[in-house]
Amino acid sequence: MHRIGCDIGGTFTDLVALDTERHELHTAKVLTTPDDPAEAAIRGLQEVCAERRLSLERDIQHLIHGTTLVINTLIQRAGARTALLVTEGFRDFLEVGRGSRYDNYDINIDMPKPLVSRRWRRGIRERIDAQGVVQTKLDERQARRVVRELVADGVEAIAVCFLHSFRNPTHERRMKEIIQKTAPGISVTLSSEIIPEIREYERASTTVANAFALPPTRRYLANFRQQLDRLGFGGEFLMMLSHGGITTPEVAADFPIRILESGPAAGAVLAGFLGKRLDCAHILSFDMGGTTAKSCLIEDGKPSVTKEFEVARMARFKKGSGLPINLPVIEMLEIGAGGGSIARIDEMGLLAVGPMSAGADPGPACYGRGGQLPTVTDADLLLGYLDPAYFLGGAMRLDRRAAEEAVQQHVARPGNLSLVDAAWGICNVVDENMANASRVLAVEKGVELDKYSMIAFGGAGPVHAFNVCRKLNIGRFIVPNAAGVASALGFLVAPLSFDFIRTYILKLNQLDCQTLNRIYAEMEDEGRRLLAKAGVAAKDVTITRSADMRYALQGREIDVPIPCGTLHPEHREQILDAFSTAHMQKFNWSHPDLEVMGVNWKVVASGPTPQLRLNHRGGGAAGQPRKGERPVYFPEFKKLQPCPVYDRYRLQPGFTAEGPAVIEERESTIVVGPGGQAVVDEHGNVVVSVPVR
Repeated sequence: MHRIGCDIGGTFTDLVALDTERHELHTAKVLTTPDDPAEAAIRGLQEVCAERRLSLERDIQHLIHGTTLVINTLIQRAGARTALLVTEGFRDFLEVGRGSRYDNYDINIDMPKPLVSRRWRRGIRERIDAQGVVQTKLDERQARRVVRELVADGVEAIAVCFLHSFRNPTHERRMKEIIQKTAPGISVTLSSEIIPEIREYERASTTVANAFALPPTRRYLANFRQQLDRLGFGGEFLMMLSHGGITTPEVAADFPIRILESGPAAGAVLAGFLGKRLDCAHILSFDMGGTTAKSCLIEDGKPSVTKEFEVARMARFKKGSGLPINLPVIEMLEIGAGGGSIARIDEMGLLAVGPMSAGADPGPACYGRGGQLPTVTDADLLLGYLDPAYFLGGAMRLDRRAAEEAVQQHVARPGNLSLVDAAWGICNVVDENMANASRVLAVEKGVELDKYSMIAFGGAGPVHAFNVCRKLNIGRFIVPNAAGVASALGFLVAPLSFDFIRTYILKLNQLDCQTLNRIYAEMEDEGRRLLAKAGVAAKDVTITRSADMRYALQGREIDVPIPCGTLHPEHREQILDAFSTAHMQKFNWSHPDLEVMGVNWKVVASGPTPQLRLNHRGGGAAGQPRKGERPVYFPEFKKLQPCPVYDRYRLQPGFTAEGPAVIEERESTIVVGPGGQAVVDEHGNVVVSVPVR
């Protein structure tokens, strides 16, 4: 049997097939088809199956999928025409937001625009107070009239976010019934189903984002499923969640906001898996693909998870400049820096790279698909980092002349630079952009990156990792097997899981064990039910509890572990100790005399973590890994000069190469600069040492 991971990115669609008996990997990388992303995924799936002579009906156990569809829908504002129903008198709170500015000194500041225009935001007469008591009954006659007006105006989806519905969802549920009866074709999203917790603005923003992405996501998944059925696919189709778990496509179709970062999350999950395997406590995950680069800090094999996530930021590194999404997401910093990032000379006469990308269509100039603008991939080709005859293992030949013309016309000539200097400038600028993103991430976390090892992957990650490490003062980076499709491999090491949250505000010195036990039991029962439906045996279910807690006068909560089982009053001290420890770790202080509040109570129900074991694919004679040499540019030499090139598939554990060197595989290329050294470890990973100050 085989398990297959499929990651649809902005430029390429990656697939990894794992033979669960031989523990061997087989990969495919095809250009993404933007008009119908499922088309490229199906083509890649057929390619893998044809190469390995696999039957889609009998030989595939799982197909696990991740996509950037949802986040691209939000960024490009290409979702459904969406309406928002709120408690009467609160029509504009989505636009008012937090009432603050992300930059107090910018008089021309652009605030993020809501996904719902004011004409489609309507107030409904109803009111539930903070204790969940109905103060004003839902005006059903008005509700029906408003729904009919919105449908007549062309609305395709409706989000409902009434005040205090996390306490009492009765009115929201009745509103959903009214919508479904009045307008059966309209998709509905309730805040009490998506994110039943306090803070109306964040709750409404998350609910609206889900409603906005719901119709296109359902269409996409239905189309994907139909194509799989047409091919006779007999395995189980699953989806990656943004926090690193796996879910069913039915859940993803109802809650697309939960798969917002499904592709990037898989890369971080794999980096955590490798970090544990290599006994590396501190890892910087560096994933550079064709469109974006993602950085993630991983401690003891666990990527950090956050609920304070934003999409479509107006300013790259400024919190508050995007649309808040309050659901668990692996904490990454993502920027528009990939192989397809477009280079230009800006209005100040300076070289700039990204965030705009050539994507898959037309792609970089060297792809020969009509692209006219210079990209990072074009620069990599001109510097000798890429072999034009071995891109994607020779399946796609690169056009060096087209790359030269694009860089010459748009960068070298306007910047008064030589062709090689222009190409190096493009690479160095994009490397600095990525290094700066990692610095920002480290500063926010209060860590020093020189204590970290980098795990580099993605089609372009190993090409640029050496220079990025030097800029960050990181002494080594590790390139796993199948690095160019590593995010797809990450799908195969993630457990099936579901997460739940309920708001119940209490003072910890008045611990209401009866209510908490009921809340936790409800969430855990739901998790076990969904896992059983997905085929997980009851004995294999793991329950993890936590809570959002804070001191009474604080504005934000921190995540605190909560013991499983029936809670009793004597657990109060244990929970307080856990809070104090977590607070000390995050803020470097705690105060035993301050009152502590519990706000949100959370459960993650998960199945077993797949045990991934890989056979190293080194072939050939141990002494014959060198393919030859070609001219490669390094700034230390200030010119192109001959550099040895190695075939990764012929490297055996213990192999060592001194830099400068280039190591090639089908989906990616490792560049080792002067003073560096590449060593193949016992697992087949290439470990590259980097000279740092």
